[in-house]
Amino acid sequence: MSEQTFDSTASTLLASKTAMYGGSIGAFSSWLASLDLGFWISVLIGAGGLVMNWHYARKKDKRDAIEHQAYLESLKKGKPNED
Repeated sequence: MSEQTFDSTASTLLASKTAMYGGSIGAFSSWLASLDLGFWISVLIGAGGLVMNWHYARKKDKRDAIEHQAYLESLKKGKPNED
């Protein structure tokens, strides 16, 4: 195989890969654009709700851990705190 044929084959492979990825990205973005705006708004609202729920659940877990630790320490002292 000559060097020119090798270079030609390599550039053809690169061009076909680039065209394939470009076409795939174009098809995917066209599909995304064809969906309704209401769908995307509901997806964003759902994702926002999920993030907020996760955030406040973590804060509650931290508060519960502190409360549990205080309860265990009160048991060690012999006077349980029932609050």
